[in-house]
Amino acid sequence: MSHSQFQADLIDEKFDSPEGLADRIAHIIGFPITIEDANHRIVSYSKHEENVDEARSATIMRRKVPEKVINSLWKRGVMSKLFESGEPIIVASIKEIGLGNRIAVSVRKNRTLLGFIWAQADEVEVTSHHLQQIKDAAKLVSHQLLHHQAKKNKSEEDKKEFFWQLLTGTLRGHSEIMRHAKRFGIKMSGQLCVAVFEFDEYMNPTIERHAYYLTETLQQTRVVSRLFDENRLVLLIRADAYEDATLLCNTFIHDFMTKMSERLQVKAVKGSFGIVYQSPENITDSYKQALKVLELKEQFSTELQNTSNYQELGVFQFINELASLRSREQYHNIYLERLYDYDRTNKSELVYTLKVFLIHNSNVHSASKYMHIHTNTMNYRLKRIKEIGQIDLKDNNQKTTLYLDLLIHHMERDDL
Repeated sequence: MSHSQFQADLIDEKFDSPEGLADRIAHIIGFPITIEDANHRIVSYSKHEENVDEARSATIMRRKVPEKVINSLWKRGVMSKLFESGEPIIVASIKEIGLGNRIAVSVRKNRTLLGFIWAQADEVEVTSHHLQQIKDAAKLVSHQLLHHQAKKNKSEEDKKEFFWQLLTGTLRGHSEIMRHAKRFGIKMSGQLCVAVFEFDEYMNPTIERHAYYLTETLQQTRVVSRLFDENRLVLLIRADAYEDATLLCNTFIHDFMTKMSERLQVKAVKGSFGIVYQSPENITDSYKQALKVLELKEQFSTELQNTSNYQELGVFQFINELASLRSREQYHNIYLERLYDYDRTNKSELVYTLKVFLIHNSNVHSASKYMHIHTNTMNYRLKRIKEIGQIDLKDNNQKTTLYLDLLIHHMERDDL
């Protein structure tokens, strides 16, 4: 069948459902067909049941491509090619994920990616004719995916408005929240928290599109709502009651940032999430906590480098309030002032040494290694800190106070 005949055959037919179009394309090309949206959710698939491989079966059952399949396709450069071009490609079998031979093509409207067509081509020699046919099919499928996307976009805009109301605390009554959630088909049972990703660079369309793509394709958690706010991506995450929601969120944030770095070389991104709550009325609290984590990570980039969870902040949860109290009381730590005076006069590093020592849980070897000095040097400095500051480094109460006041001094003067 020629290129023009293929298009004419499909254009002349009327399809009552997306499945009807997939069936017809599959019949003409001779391969089982799957049509996906841009986030790998199935829009339709043909009814071929013979020799269906594991990856196709799992995709149809879940109505979404399994994450292990997506990750493998990215690692082999398949997804990069599909994102960059509208030309069809041949994908060799990947046995470890149960994927047989494929022909794949992205579906586009001008430069906008709408989705993908995948054809299972096992045990068949793929010709240039097959490639042209699936490319022609992509042009026709674009009309259906545009309609699918338009309906989805309208729903997404309404859901964003609802999400903003939850984030800002405009909706606090349980019954009112649940009524709106039911309207949008959002499940609010189980465990809920807010996660925020903050990008240091401008959120260009490519970064925004791929960030959205990852929230759809990373499957550790269920993202029930999302929105972009300037350089931030804000997510509402839900977990079932029996799941370890904190572990799932930590894994999700790590994987999101890793894949943004691997796939787009976006390294300047920070992630955080607030406390996991059982009630949707606390979503606004979780949001404020997630923002506070980002604020503190900016202030204490070294100490909180690996912290993303509000629960893990420890004393940092209260550091701003304590700093305000110290300021109102015009409090001064006389022990630290002695060390500061000595350092200024002698151009020494006793204050910095003390801070590193306390950060490393009073472990001399760990602190020495961090500062690249010998343990004997560290012990000598600690002896001088005790003598000059009149500090008892065996007194946990005094050490805690010193640590907190060092953090506050860092906030105010940023010289440590």
